[in-house]
Amino acid sequence: MSLFDEMEANYWHRRHFLQTVNLPAFEMPGKNFLYMKTHKAACTTVLATLMTQIAHLKGDTADISMETVHNPPNTLLLTGPRGLEPDDVTSAVQDKNVFKFTVIRDPLTRTVSAWADKIKSNHKQKARLMEHLGLPTEKNLTLKQFLEVLAKDEGARDLDRHWRPQRKEISYDQIDFDFIGTVETLEGDMAYISREIFGDAALPKLNDTRQSLGHKTSARELIDTLTARDMRHLERALGPDLEMYEAVQKHLGVAA
Repeated sequence: MSLFDEMEANYWHRRHFLQTVNLPAFEMPGKNFLYMKTHKAACTTVLATLMTQIAHLKGDTADISMETVHNPPNTLLLTGPRGLEPDDVTSAVQDKNVFKFTVIRDPLTRTVSAWADKIKSNHKQKARLMEHLGLPTEKNLTLKQFLEVLAKDEGARDLDRHWRPQRKEISYDQIDFDFIGTVETLEGDMAYISREIFGDAALPKLNDTRQSLGHKTSARELIDTLTARDMRHLERALGPDLEMYEAVQKHLGVAA
């Protein structure tokens, strides 16, 4: 099995895989990069920051909106089946001169945030989940019930990018990352990432879409309602993610 095939096996299909990969559209002044996107792990802020700085290098003004961040122009970033071929991805993963990075999130806060944004708020993701469970779409699904579903139903756990395991979403076990930042230390991590990619041309501040685009969910109050049983469900559902998060903090973690 080729490296590309091994990575592709982590995703639903090739399009899903290629949509997680982001490469620069032209040579960077520091290092070319590969960014593996993860939903509910500050991906809009990371992409907005990269797009703003790449546009600045081109002498352009980046049109940063939720639409452009999730569908970047190919003059700035190459992503998805329209922008990338399998060989592009394999070459970037294997090239020791390409700065390979991603940003992950504490699995607990990510999962709680996904429930609040997508299930409690009755987004289309809830309808898909309820259909999978054979339940009426309008039926309420509490956070505690959601965690239990994820613990007991592998299909539900893999159903949506906003809560499926980050370890799969970033091909953690196949890509030798140079750096993995965390949402919890995002400002310092993005400053480090920007210096690696843009060198002296790095802009001094990240484009935090939690402020600029109103993209923010607070999970702390919800977490405080969870019991020991709820936490056991989370551990059963996302054990490999929890192990990854701990390993990242020890070995690939927070930038100085």
